[in-house]
Amino acid sequence: MDSRDKRILMKHNDIVNAKYEITVNSNRVFTYLLYEFQKDLDKSKLSCEISREKLAKLVNGNVDKTVKGLTTILMNLRKKDLFLMDELQDGSIDFIAGGFIDNATYNNKTDKFKIVADVRIHKLLHRYLEDGYTPVNLEIWLSLKNRYSQRLYDLLRAWSGTKETINYSINKLRELMLLENKYKQYTDFRKRVLIPAVDELNSTGYFKIDYCEIKKGRSVESIDFIVKDLDKRKYFIKDEVAKNISDTVVDEIAVTSEEDNELKEDISSLDIKKSKQNSENIDLKAVYSDLFIPDEEIFTKGTLRSFKKDFKHIDFKNEYMEKAFDEAIMITLDRDDVEVIKAGSYKFFKGTLDNKIIEYKIEEQEDIKHKKDMDTYW
Repeated sequence: MDSRDKRILMKHNDIVNAKYEITVNSNRVFTYLLYEFQKDLDKSKLSCEISREKLAKLVNGNVDKTVKGLTTILMNLRKKDLFLMDELQDGSIDFIAGGFIDNATYNNKTDKFKIVADVRIHKLLHRYLEDGYTPVNLEIWLSLKNRYSQRLYDLLRAWSGTKETINYSINKLRELMLLENKYKQYTDFRKRVLIPAVDELNSTGYFKIDYCEIKKGRSVESIDFIVKDLDKRKYFIKDEVAKNISDTVVDEIAVTSEEDNELKEDISSLDIKKSKQNSENIDLKAVYSDLFIPDEEIFTKGTLRSFKKDFKHIDFKNEYMEKAFDEAIMITLDRDDVEVIKAGSYKFFKGTLDNKIIEYKIEEQEDIKHKKDMDTYW
């Protein structure tokens, strides 16, 4: 796949957390189908057409790439079980057992397969913005040769944007991979599932993953994955997004983390000096008194004063800015193992919040543009 052709699947988190076990090739085909279904702006269209040649390229190894072999893969996706949980508005949960696709047809004249999506899966693919999603870079994902690497990619990437240490219990991993009755001894699970998956993800060059076994007594109960995700999480930042952000007040924003160098480059053209000049005429006392702070009690008296001064132009009533605030608080408290932001933690907190504000301002503009496109074309 051409690295310039960014094929990104916004994988709904209900699908990420679904329980299933299928082969590497079946999972490749299914994930590519998700991408094809999602990129079609017509939400009422449940089918897509893919040439036999393109479908065959998704299949590796000695698997039969003829019409018969590819049809077998598609029929297995129809018959295999996929278990989903869908939380409803009333707080109840639907436990869904279904197939990966509804049906597939091959036409010998066009040499194409027509695949019809499962209705529930299709609905989730177009509801990812409202419910939450995990960005899956198909360039990386389709290169994986181990089915457990495929699953671990999704499970770790779901959290790697906000956490460096991601914990999963052994039972949860077995449950998600439908391995409750397989590799019952942890040593077998580690040898057959954990080590090969971590090693392959590290070999892609897009991850640096280490793990720590958390024991209860003599038994390993869970795994702490220490993850450095080196891939982007923002793929479609346009020049106009940065321009739109520059029209808002972004003064005193500084990118200090090495991981945010890309974001710094993306907004290097913002006219921050202009914002600062405009702010000089503001009555600071009035700004301080009007500033909404999602949680004042998280600060000491001194750090609260610094916070009001440093972030006087940020509207934390905005849902994106509130998310930035909450994430910066969570990261700081976890890092320093404290209950409030004191003087010793404030510098780190300020740098973290600066970065999160940039990240969420860009995300807000992307979401606005995306919703506008949906209103126009869908």
